Amino acid sequence: MAEEEIQVVEQAPVDAEPTEVTGEVVNVEQAQIGTVRGQEVYLAQSAARTIRAEEAELVNSAVLQVEADEVEIEESVAGLVRVETARIKEAQIAFVGGQEVSLKETQSWVVVGGVVRVEDSQPLVVIGQHLDGSVQPLMDLRGAAAFGLLAGLGMAMAFIIRNLFRRRR
Repeated sequence: MAEEEIQVVEQAPVDAEPTEVTGEVVNVEQAQIGTVRGQEVYLAQSAARTIRAEEAELVNSAVLQVEADEVEIEESVAGLVRVETARIKEAQIAFVGGQEVSLKETQSWVVVGGVVRVEDSQPLVVIGQHLDGSVQPLMDLRGAAAFGLLAGLGMAMAFIIRNLFRRRR
């Protein structure tokens, strides 16, 4: 039986150049990292540019992009989260997309998923095949389509009016 490769990064200097860390199991605590790759990635009180993992767990951390099969995010901030399964609690997320997405007490801009569960959260746009919980987005799929159509018509009208005034000069 092979021994698991474990990478531990602790208290890296904040002004140090972000680096890349790779391993089967990667633990990052109180550090700033560029890219983290591994089967299992744990981030605690840290910042990372990119995480690519089968399983990722973020606690009190900030990440620009997460790509994983499963992710658990608690009291953290993330930009883009692309996963199969996401369990997010007390976080701020810009975009989350996955087959199964659960949000609890989370603020997010866009949520896209096969099954989306929302509890005490504030998503701006939700697109999902099956929605559970108290989903009250500012826009749903129909609202977003209507907004896009109206915005497109408005732009077309502005373009036509601009061209009419140019020709008269």
